[in-house]
Amino acid sequence: MQTILLILGINPTNSSKGHYNHGLFNAAIVTLESKYHILTTAVAEDCIIEKEIDKFKQADIVIYQYPIYWYMPPAVLKEYIESVFTYNIFFTENNDGDYASGGLMNGKKFMLSTTWNSPAKAFENQKAFFSGKTPNDILLPMRKAHIYCGFKELPHFSCHNIVKKPNFDNDKERYKKHLHNILLS
Repeated sequence: MQTILLILGINPTNSSKGHYNHGLFNAAIVTLESKYHILTTAVAEDCIIEKEIDKFKQADIVIYQYPIYWYMPPAVLKEYIESVFTYNIFFTENNDGDYASGGLMNGKKFMLSTTWNSPAKAFENQKAFFSGKTPNDILLPMRKAHIYCGFKELPHFSCHNIVKKPNFDNDKERYKKHLHNILLS
């Protein structure tokens, strides 16, 4: 049985409790637990770095669930990655190869599941705010950090307009279908 590490990258505050992301995180557990061994991490809790590294070593697939804050992951998630992605465990220098060819997480896959306040129609429109960029374009630093470490990308997932026009039940069903299509069929 393969192992999936699900990472909840929220930092609950008074103005944002993280219910939407937590709900999608739980939906992923329920959807995948019959076919995969599930490991979980909530980065806002005290994480022991050695245990987190061990989870990555065990995992065949890593799925992140997090909100987009100012077009980036929450600071608590970035801090987690900077602490866990350690030299000679996640990556090393490859003096004989091309730049970014020293990843040590080869054979592992990752997926980003993100929530956005921006509506979906704001993307891929040259005249809109994102100038025709897609969510995957905006997520490039997070994606490249994993590729640098040797991970392969799975198709990512995103929910939009979750503050002004939330539709959690629909988004949860879309997410479950997405997970089914890429991991259960």
